[in-house]
Amino acid sequence: MAAFAVKFLVIYGALAASWPFCGAAYVFFLRESGNVLFEAVGARDKVRIRPATAPDGTNDNVLSIQHIATPGQGFKTRSAPFSSWVIGFQTTSLLIGLVLATPVSMRRRVWALFAGLVLVHAFVLARLATFVIFTPFVLPDTFWIKAFRWSVFDFFHGRAGSWLVPILIWIVVTMRQEDVRRLVGSTQKKAAA
Repeated sequence: MAAFAVKFLVIYGALAASWPFCGAAYVFFLRESGNVLFEAVGARDKVRIRPATAPDGTNDNVLSIQHIATPGQGFKTRSAPFSSWVIGFQTTSLLIGLVLATPVSMRRRVWALFAGLVLVHAFVLARLATFVIFTPFVLPDTFWIKAFRWSVFDFFHGRAGSWLVPILIWIVVTMRQEDVRRLVGSTQKKAAA
């Protein structure tokens, strides 16, 4: 278990340290993936991700959402700046570190990495979609909608989502039933001794 933890920390640390060098490529990838998603669901002219005009060190992209405010009054635009590091790179790095540190065969690791990256990027795109779904001009601004909106935002955009979802994805794509039995069995043997 200690070897796994050390290996994970080294891999995750290396990926996190690589942000200054590969961050621009990830920012572009996330922006274009999001725009393809919004175009695929028919929102191309209404929702766009653009580069931040003056990146402040944290927010490097801006999601612009255009809605009809009230019939006959034209469109209203809302802009939501966001950080590609927080929304996607941190989550992706965590999953990669967990999968590569897991002591399983290389074949299982490669499969888990592929499946995990597909799932984690689906989660990242879902994070972007929540900006659109939960704008005040799409849903009525009632107490229950506000409560639901903030609970979803807290999970999707907070630390809980950034850490919990990749761990759950890692468990699903990496662990098999015999791995869980082996892990539980070794823990029970240590407790009995």
